[in-house]
Amino acid sequence: MIPGTPTWRTRAGIELTVGLLLVGGVVVAGLYFSARPKTTEFDRWAFAAIPAVHHSGLLLAVTRLGSPFVVVAAAVAGFLATIRRNRSRAVALLVGPVLAVTVCDWVIKPVVGRTFADVVSFPSGTVTAIAAVAAVGLLATPDPWRSGVAALGGTVTVLAVLSVVALRWHFPTDALAGVAVGVGVVLLTDCAARGVAARRAPEAGRSGSGPRPDAERTVTH
Repeated sequence: MIPGTPTWRTRAGIELTVGLLLVGGVVVAGLYFSARPKTTEFDRWAFAAIPAVHHSGLLLAVTRLGSPFVVVAAAVAGFLATIRRNRSRAVALLVGPVLAVTVCDWVIKPVVGRTFADVVSFPSGTVTAIAAVAAVGLLATPDPWRSGVAALGGTVTVLAVLSVVALRWHFPTDALAGVAVGVGVVLLTDCAARGVAARRAPEAGRSGSGPRPDAERTVTH
């Protein structure tokens, strides 16, 4: 897909809109919880609907998908899967999930200061990591297989939300915010990479020397 074409602009616009809505929603919620950190009505409803499970091998196994090793491995895999067909996206997939976890743990959590069981909890770092990995898998997958990967990533992310809530590690709103941060930051990182590639393409074309720029000769799926 060539930068500047209608389809490219449509996908880029959708991606930017979704990313901004997700991250913007977390910012608004963070402002609210910084002033009123207590349990919301939604949290009470979700806690009632999801029974507490104080130990579960399955739920703990799901949460381990948010470990630093898995995040880094997914970032490297996304980079390697896309580097030959889209270098700008490859860089975004390498940086995006690590950036999402960093923003969650080192920016939003300390600024908002909401706690659960005396531990800063908004957003859930575990869910942020797993949602970011799911977003990497979606963006790294070519179109013909994307729906299947989206279903798998969505299922694992939902299981992560249920796991941290059932284990009583987080408020349900913490878990949902983790989904928004993980997916939103990866999408916005990819949008930033798209923008850089689009700006570089005309400049390289006007220079008239060297090989065609990566943004023009690669295919974005």
